[in-house]
Amino acid sequence: PSAEDVEGFVADPDPLAFARLVDRLLADPRFGERWGRYWLDIARYADSKGYVFEEERRYAFSYTYRDWVIRAFNQNLPYDQFITWQTAGDLMPEPTRDQMIATAFNRLAQQSNEAGSNPEEFRIEQVADRVHTNGTAFLGLTLECARCHDHKFDPLTMKDYYSMAAFLNNIDEL
Repeated sequence: PSAEDVEGFVADPDPLAFARLVDRLLADPRFGERWGRYWLDIARYADSKGYVFEEERRYAFSYTYRDWVIRAFNQNLPYDQFITWQTAGDLMPEPTRDQMIATAFNRLAQQSNEAGSNPEEFRIEQVADRVHTNGTAFLGLTLECARCHDHKFDPLTMKDYYSMAAFLNNIDEL
């Protein structure tokens, strides 16, 4: 806050001053930008393909996803809808444009078209990226170890990992 904002708040004797301040800050569009960037980090958001070269994505969908996340925070979209739309917004009955945009969450994996790259290998790596990202974002778990082996203390097995991978293996690649 500016010095004037601090002085004005401290000098305001009204018991509702704090509530007014909170309401003003929540109404500021920068609120969504500030808090949305944390989610965008979790979602591995980037305007580029994120691999080797800073080449832009072939389809310009990522910035619309970024804008949707900011809007969702600013409009206080309920968490269950925030998650559902990103996971399966395109499968909702008569999906809205925002529900469709939200599904870009699962399409933000690194991409490569460098010479000698194997498209099928990258497709499988993108599926693994979805598993890892969904596990981290929605389950609060890292799932990378279960890709290769069961762990005697980890509740998730390789079977669980590959079941989730099978679910996330039917997404159109862009």
